[in-house]
Amino acid sequence: SGFWIGEVPDVLKNLTYVEKLLIARVRHNRCIVKVASGRYKMRANAITFQNPVPKIYDVLPPPVKELDEVLAFIFTGPCRPTKDDIKRTPLLVRRNHVAKALNWLKLNHADYSDVGISKDNLMQYPESDCPVVIDYRESIINKDPEATSVHDNEEEDGVESGPCSFTVQG
Repeated sequence: SGFWIGEVPDVLKNLTYVEKLLIARVRHNRCIVKVASGRYKMRANAITFQNPVPKIYDVLPPPVKELDEVLAFIFTGPCRPTKDDIKRTPLLVRRNHVAKALNWLKLNHADYSDVGISKDNLMQYPESDCPVVIDYRESIINKDPEATSVHDNEEEDGVESGPCSFTVQG
């Protein structure tokens, strides 16, 4: 079909979920991300909803205030998330990764050749942190009771170290 581009470049391969949102020219959905943390393990999932009016950006990344319109972050666990917890989530923003990805896309992708890259907008994003408000909800377990099998005897779902597992639905 001629749409296969081959190997994904490293500069795009290791972006977090939010970093991918920041480099997208078209915003066609809204997203709620829930990160569930237990005592030892963490997992994340996202539910996306269609945006009634798609937005096409001529300047990237968008201003940080626009991200609040399309992204919500709910963190559940026995205590509020620490900086180390945030670094394990798919909501981490690393400005240098976003800048490198946008520069690569501008040079190598026809649909990005006319995109302006705003350093002012990029500097609005916190470095190595979450760019949206975190809604914390206390929870002792990180399992959804309605989604747990009677044969599931694991105390917690997810991973103990490194980036938390992440599923996008919708």
